[in-house]
Amino acid sequence: MAWWDSRCTRQSYSTFDQHTYSALKGIPTFRGGPFRNTASWGFLDARPDSLVIKWEFSTGGDREWGGGAGWTGQPSVVQWPDSVRQVMKIAAHLKTDSTFTEVIQPSLDGKIYFLDLATGKPSRLPVNTNNPIKGSPAIDPRGYPLLYCGQGINRSGEFGFRIFSLIDGQKLYTLNGRDPFAHRTWGAFDGAPLLDAVNDRLVIAGENGVLYTADLHTQYKPDSGFIRVQPRVNRYRYQKPGGTRQGIENSVTAFANLLYFADNDGNIQAVDIATLQPVWFHHNHDDTDATLVLDMPDSVPYLYTGSEVDIQGNKGFAFLKRINGLTGTTMWQRKYPCFSIRGAHPVNGGMLSTPVLGKFSAKNLLIASLSRYGSVDKGLLVALDKETGAECWKLELAHYAWSSPLDIYDREGNLYVFLADSRGHVMLIDGATGKVMYAKKIADLFEASPVAFNNRIVIASRPRKVFCLEVQ
Repeated sequence: MAWWDSRCTRQSYSTFDQHTYSALKGIPTFRGGPFRNTASWGFLDARPDSLVIKWEFSTGGDREWGGGAGWTGQPSVVQWPDSVRQVMKIAAHLKTDSTFTEVIQPSLDGKIYFLDLATGKPSRLPVNTNNPIKGSPAIDPRGYPLLYCGQGINRSGEFGFRIFSLIDGQKLYTLNGRDPFAHRTWGAFDGAPLLDAVNDRLVIAGENGVLYTADLHTQYKPDSGFIRVQPRVNRYRYQKPGGTRQGIENSVTAFANLLYFADNDGNIQAVDIATLQPVWFHHNHDDTDATLVLDMPDSVPYLYTGSEVDIQGNKGFAFLKRINGLTGTTMWQRKYPCFSIRGAHPVNGGMLSTPVLGKFSAKNLLIASLSRYGSVDKGLLVALDKETGAECWKLELAHYAWSSPLDIYDREGNLYVFLADSRGHVMLIDGATGKVMYAKKIADLFEASPVAFNNRIVIASRPRKVFCLEVQ
């Protein structure tokens, strides 16, 4: 028997492109789109020197997991078109506000909150999923009032991935994570989906080790406020000899017809979306939960990834790589010594956050955050040359960061990196030098990843706070 198989009716050809992915202003999915390399929208007007809290919002709390947001916990942020605002059950005064920008924040308390970016006040009632959410949501990049979100912990009832109407907050569909087709029984979905707008097709991978594509058959009638999906689901599973940890915790990355993901065994794969057959397979030494990022400097897609220290034991190496996205060939590799805490409640080291691919004046840089580097409490932020893997700068951190670094730019194209760490500090870092420009403790713990819209950054903390910071 082959190490993979699928249940798939041959699909029409899908193609993913970062630049044409979304018709909306904002960040519709984890790290923006299919290349997973954009978590900010807009520019800063000048070189920043500080961060100011504009508002805070408190979530509820789960009895075990608390509230706020954990890893990955990135919100989506969107400025809705006029026609969509009119059909949604948002606060009345926001229906006529053309500048209204909505923050959609998942929480460990099991709810998805909707906040006005300008004020931090609720823009509509939350959606209750009844199970803690560990991952990140997505909104439909076509501007359809659809919300996609997986569940992270099985508290009660059905357990899996869900689609909600943003017209009235009603659940439209559940993809059961306890899939008889899967080799694993754990049904969580931490990754955020992608959507092929041309073919009305959703892509998501689960911790059950299954890659799903779903032809949604969406019906949306904005004049009457009607929306419906009737998904037809295709499945891909695999099981390499000697490997049983197929859990996929990252968000699927995509280029053209190729889908990329990694798993808890360190397996990285490229799968053709049309046939659901593997194109290449690559092993990355250890558990790889961070989402792969992609760019195309010379018309060839290159992936950037890093491993954790997990299977290796209490200490080992985080392996950072550049991989040819067409062939799976390693272009370069660097390794960094890191620690891990194992046992009944493991807290791993290595690369758990999604790295930054620099743009504009920093287009040569890959910036990665490594946890438990130097000691179990410390970390490292390192900038590498994307072409060669050579170190450009590094910043040793007093406290490690699972939260992904965020790249923001001024209008001249200069890079500034926002980073939040495991002791509640927020930092602004000069992307050209690695020098800290500003740092302040504002929370207990950050694990969730941030987004930026113009000069505002939104990030959730544990146990219960969501912060909006203005970059000044």
